[in-house]
Amino acid sequence: MPQADHFKKRIVDVDFFPQSKLATLPFSAGYTLTLISTGFFSAVINGINVSCQAPCLLCLTDQDQVQIKQAKKVTTPTIRFSAEFLCTLRISDSKYLTSKSPSIKAGMKLFARHSAFNRAGFYQLDNKSYSKIVDNFLAAGAEILVQSDEQWVCRIKKNLIEMLSLVEEQQQADQNRPLNAALNFIQTNYAEKITLEELLKQSFLNRETLNGEFKKRYGCTAMKYLLLYRLKIAKELLTHTGLNLNEIADATGFAYDTYFIKQFKKATGEKPTAYRNRTRKIALYQ
Repeated sequence: MPQADHFKKRIVDVDFFPQSKLATLPFSAGYTLTLISTGFFSAVINGINVSCQAPCLLCLTDQDQVQIKQAKKVTTPTIRFSAEFLCTLRISDSKYLTSKSPSIKAGMKLFARHSAFNRAGFYQLDNKSYSKIVDNFLAAGAEILVQSDEQWVCRIKKNLIEMLSLVEEQQQADQNRPLNAALNFIQTNYAEKITLEELLKQSFLNRETLNGEFKKRYGCTAMKYLLLYRLKIAKELLTHTGLNLNEIADATGFAYDTYFIKQFKKATGEKPTAYRNRTRKIALYQ
């Protein structure tokens, strides 16, 4: 059920179920995000036969058709959220506005049904990234249940953005196997200090080969990709949460907010606060 905000007079349409029943998925309103953390199940999703051995992630909409054929010892924590939850923008401590369509973009391709790639909304998770994903998932679930302070909705969005971006990037990287280890390391550890030497060690490639692979795929070096990935997450957090610049800098791997501001302006041509103000206005009419 939607949550009554303990700190503000509003209803937030998001819910968390520590254990849901596969047979009841997807929920009838909005988006259903289910983490299969243990066990096995088989199903037909939108006419596609799916077999899942944990860990995996189900990203379902209320239009998806799911028929469970078999399930064994499955653990299924689930987050449900409405399209409105994605649209709501925090303008001030007390004022919130809603745009006309979902404005959070990071990771939302996982819910799209444009191709065979994601018609089933089913994504097998890499064991290396699973710990990061489960941390994000359970942190979001805990905020839904506890509402630890007035920033609880911002932290839910932060965790959803980080988690869904990670899964989306890894799905797109499946066809790029030489880079998988380095990409996985960046996408799961970007909030920490990362050196080129660490990426070379993870990928078992030398500097020239690693940078060459990144340039073929992304048009930039490995370290530039790391910077751009951090900025990608930072942009979403600037637009869709009320976290301050220091909190966003810390969440995206920048040592301090002044360094974050410098790198952000260098890459985008504007300061983070100006970007935040501009994109919030744009998001309202997307």
